[in-house]
Amino acid sequence: MRLLISLIVLLSTWTGVASVIPTELTQTVVFIYKGAECSAAQAEGTGFLMAMPTPDGKRSWAYLVTAKHVVHTDSNNFESPLFDSLWIRINTKTGGSKIYKVDLVAAGDKQDVFINEDASVDIAVVPLTISATDMPELELKVLPEQMLASTSDLKTLNIGVGTDMFFTGMFTGFLGEKKSYPIVRFGKLAMIPDEKIQFAGQWTEGYLMEAFSFGGNSGSPVFFYPSADNTPGIISVGSPSIKIAGVMKGFFNDFEQIQLLQNQAAVPGGPPIPVSTGNAGVALIVPAKFISEILHSPALEALRKKNP
Repeated sequence: MRLLISLIVLLSTWTGVASVIPTELTQTVVFIYKGAECSAAQAEGTGFLMAMPTPDGKRSWAYLVTAKHVVHTDSNNFESPLFDSLWIRINTKTGGSKIYKVDLVAAGDKQDVFINEDASVDIAVVPLTISATDMPELELKVLPEQMLASTSDLKTLNIGVGTDMFFTGMFTGFLGEKKSYPIVRFGKLAMIPDEKIQFAGQWTEGYLMEAFSFGGNSGSPVFFYPSADNTPGIISVGSPSIKIAGVMKGFFNDFEQIQLLQNQAAVPGGPPIPVSTGNAGVALIVPAKFISEILHSPALEALRKKNP
């Protein structure tokens, strides 16, 4: 997976102030499956494509970005082995889809899975190659690095609590038979903590988004969608800039007491009351700055020099 491919790059700005999102953003998403054989593959998560231009600007290196826990055999343990390979499903312009096998190698000369130095960062980047003959058939857009929201972007665009956000990714309730149908879910930025958050037993940096995320959404691209009147107290007309906020990690659990029949009511000293894990309606987003750090890591820089 070392070849270069020519890809169409999606512009990072959109003219208008309506709430409808650009359709092209759903075309950046690929569905990820696990399984030894394609025919028996099971839904695993979502990924999206990003591009880094070659020095001459004529082509791009393409990268699959997803959550790190999607590529691990135990999604709750980053020390677990990687899957030997995964399958990605990409839609075609004729209304169907193609399946591509992606081999995963964690280290060595053939390494093709790259992660952040901070082990708690739930992002994996995989160089991706698609043949030049296939590219014209695919309904595929690739996001440019300029869309990654930086710390300065948060200030320049007045991004803060209450800013509109959305993500697009796999909906396991309906994957689609002939092609993938990414779902789009909307919410708002709920918190930008200055310290790490405990999530699934691990402390990690992230944003909190008021939105429901479910299984299959892991690895989805999450976007800031600041409106033209994003500055508090000011209403203006202009063009909002859609920025990649980061990668969907997952949702916070809530505990809901199971409804018990009257004759099963717990008594003092009796057995514990059963509880069920529910969705708190708050999702954790791994910030986009970590994608940039991986893309510019020494390992990937060296790989690009090796394959100019």
